[in-house]
Amino acid sequence: AILLNRKLTSVPDLSRFHFLRELWLNNNKIRELSCRSLNCCLTELYLHNNNIKSISGALNHLTCLRLLFLHNNQIRGLEDTMHELRKMQQLQTASFFLNPISHQPEYRLHVIHCLPSVLVLDRKEVKSVERERSFQMYSQERHRVLQSVAFCRRAT
Repeated sequence: AILLNRKLTSVPDLSRFHFLRELWLNNNKIRELSCRSLNCCLTELYLHNNNIKSISGALNHLTCLRLLFLHNNQIRGLEDTMHELRKMQQLQTASFFLNPISHQPEYRLHVIHCLPSVLVLDRKEVKSVERERSFQMYSQERHRVLQSVAFCRRAT
């Protein structure tokens, strides 16, 4: 469904469209996001260029998403945002740039840690070096144990 440039201020009820896979809601004036009326089989969701401040409680049921564009909004709260997206194990492409969350320290590494299936983040390929740094930073204990096992030392 293509509903871009319609000056929408909220997400319309699309629950009757059971086979909806792609939804274009970009370039509107959406502030509040409540997507409970969306089909859980949605694979692509375009919400960029809106006025969205938070996605908490709105997207976690969309577990089939492969592409999520949320750039150029007003999203704050990196932890809350990543918590909302934690069940999206098929998410391969995501964009959050031009949001307040993208200016937080170590933002990119944090997103890579929380969304390990993402291959492209903010229009840039996720490199293996970034994955390693993310793992070292956010899974320090597991990294220490793996390093000690790799070099035949006992973890202390």
